[in-house]
Amino acid sequence: MVQEQNGSLDMPMHGGNVFETARRLGCAPEDLLDFSASINPLGPPEGLLDVLVQTFRHLQHYPDIANKALVDALAWRFHLNPDQIVVGNGSTELIYLLPKALEVSRVLAVVPTFKEYVKAFTLFGCHVHFCVAEAAYDFQPTTHQLRHAIETFRPQALLVTHPASPCGTLIPQDVRWFLLKETCPPQMMLLVDEAFVDFCEYESFLPVLKEHENLLIIRSMTKFYGIPGLRLGYVATSPAWAARLRRHVPPWSVNTLAQAAGVHCLQHDDYRQKTVDLVHTERKRLSEALARISGFKVFPSAANYVLVRLDPRLATAAALKEELLKRHRLLIRDCSNFDGLTPHDFRVAVRLPHENDRLIEALTQWRRAHDHPA
Repeated sequence: MVQEQNGSLDMPMHGGNVFETARRLGCAPEDLLDFSASINPLGPPEGLLDVLVQTFRHLQHYPDIANKALVDALAWRFHLNPDQIVVGNGSTELIYLLPKALEVSRVLAVVPTFKEYVKAFTLFGCHVHFCVAEAAYDFQPTTHQLRHAIETFRPQALLVTHPASPCGTLIPQDVRWFLLKETCPPQMMLLVDEAFVDFCEYESFLPVLKEHENLLIIRSMTKFYGIPGLRLGYVATSPAWAARLRRHVPPWSVNTLAQAAGVHCLQHDDYRQKTVDLVHTERKRLSEALARISGFKVFPSAANYVLVRLDPRLATAAALKEELLKRHRLLIRDCSNFDGLTPHDFRVAVRLPHENDRLIEALTQWRRAHDHPA
C-alpha cells in the first residue's frame, strides 16, 4: 500500500518516558520497570563512570569541535575513513539536519518507522509519501511494493529501517539488492536507519557503503551501550555527503562527556559479545513465552525488542499499558501511534532474565483476568 502523508505535526509519543510517567503516578522513576525503551539491559560498559569522572576536569573547556577522537574510534571500529562519519547529539539531531543537507522535496518512507523522520522532513516542507509495510511480511516492504511506490511518487530520497522499528525484522536480501540498485547515482538517496543494528551487526549495510555513493546510514550509540542520557549518534556515508551534512551540525553539538563515553564504549569487544548473547537468548525466551499466551501474536525480531499484537476482542494496547502500570509498575510501549500499526500493537524491550519473568507473569495474570476468548 502506498499513500501520502497527511498527519499532524503533534509531538510524537516515545518510549522511555519514565520521568513523566512517574510524575503522573506519584512515584519515583526507580519504582518503574521500563520495557518501553529498548536500551541494553546490562547498562553501560564497565569503567564508564571512571572515564566520566576523569573527564570532569575538561568541562572548563569547550568540547573538541571536530569530535576527532570519537570519529577516529568509529572509523577504526567499522573500517571506514574518518571523512565518512558525522557525529551528533543523538541520532535524532542528525535526523532533523538531513532535510537541509539533502535538499530534497519528495521523500518516500517505509512505515512503520520512527516518527521523527516524517516530522523532520515535513517541517522542512518536503512531501512525504508512505509505503506501508504489511504484517504479513513482518513490516518490511516487498520489491513489488517499493517499485510501485517509486513509480507513483518519484521520490528523491527513500527511507527504510533495518531492523524494523518497532517490529525488529530485517530487510530481506532480495529487497536490499533492489534498494541498492534503484538508488544508484544519479537517482535517489537511500537512507537506512540502523539504530538497532548493533544487536545483529552482521546484517548491516556498512560493508557496501564504499560502493554506493547515495547510501546514508543513520546509527545510534545510546541503545546498544545503554547511554540514552548522554545522547550520541552518527551517520556513515560517502565523503561528499558527509561534508554536506557536517556543514549543518551546530558547533560543539556533542559534549565532552559524550565524546569520551563514545570512545570508551567502542573499545569493549567483550561487552558487545556479552550483550549480543544475552539479548539473543532472552529475546527467544521472551518471544516464546508471550506467544504461548492466548490472544497474543508475536512478530519475529532481530533487535532487543519484540512487537506483540493483541486480539482485538481483548483490549487495546493503551488499556493494557495502563493496567500494567497501575498493578505492576511495568511500562510498555503502546505502538498505536506508529503509521501502519493498530491500536492493539505494543512493544516490549528485552531486559534481564528476572525482569522478563516479571513481565511474563504480569501479562499471564492479565490474560487470565479477561474472559474474552482468543
